Amino acid sequence: MVNPTRWQSLRRLLVAAGALTAVALSTAPSSAAQTAIQSAPADCPKGYFCGYKKNNFQQLGFKYKDCYEQEIPDGMGSGGSWYNNQTPGTDTGFYDKYGYYLDHARGAPSSDAYAHWGPVWSVWNWC
Repeated sequence: MVNPTRWQSLRRLLVAAGALTAVALSTAPSSAAQTAIQSAPADCPKGYFCGYKKNNFQQLGFKYKDCYEQEIPDGMGSGGSWYNNQTPGTDTGFYDKYGYYLDHARGAPSSDAYAHWGPVWSVWNWC
């Protein structure tokens, strides 16, 4: 179960500091670019959120199934991509190294072929 208090409190703070909101969201994996693709990449099984080191779902960096916050591996870089192949409708949150909410992957299935992992430290499958 998602801890809504954690990200709702941060969201209020960011909304109150409008400029900071714009900076945080512009550095997170792009929600606007999220689109469902026909089928999941072969290395991203059903029930997983998968992060790739390169654009267009190339070079799998991690795949997480569990429903808690998990640190992403070193070396994800500033580019990359992700595919949300969890249970339909399940979101995944992106957090910085201080645990602050940045953005989230819309409900599964969804994807971003041109993500930005630079500011992301961890992900949390909200199942």
